[in-house]
This record gives sequence, structure tokens and C-alpha cells, in this order.
Amino acid sequence: MFTNNNTTYEKTVKIFAPFRLNAAERRVIADGKHISTAAPAGRQQGDYLYSTTVTLLREGMTLYTSAPCWASVEIR
Repeated sequence: MFTNNNTTYEKTVKIFAPFRLNAAERRVIADGKHISTAAPAGRQQGDYLYSTTVTLLREGMTLYTSAPCWASVEIR
């Protein structure tokens, strides 16, 4: 039986790239749906940094990004 306990989970997604990324390359995807776009957050150690915080309904949801393979992605 499903019970609603109003629990949500927040994840921070950071994308590090040596070159600027356009909005299509900064998408965050969960369950096959676009849920957020990482915003520019400055530069860190010479790389461009993009960040967003997403709210998830389930703890085990898998997050994907549309970042190029040469970009580094951190999810916490």
C-alpha cells in the first residue's frame, strides 16, 4: 500500500567544462524528462562551472546530464 509521507530529496548537480556550454549541453534529466538546466556559476581552476539543485520524489532516481563526454559531472 502506498503512503504519502511528503519526503523529497535534493541533489546538487555540478558540471565542469574547459569550454563554455550552451543550454542544451547543461540539461539535467530524470526518468527520461528534462527537469532542470544548470546555470553558469563562474569559473573554478580554469574550468567553467555550471550548477543546479533539483528536488526528487524518490531517493533512488537516476539523474543524467546532456553534458559532452569530455565534461566532468558531480552529483551530490
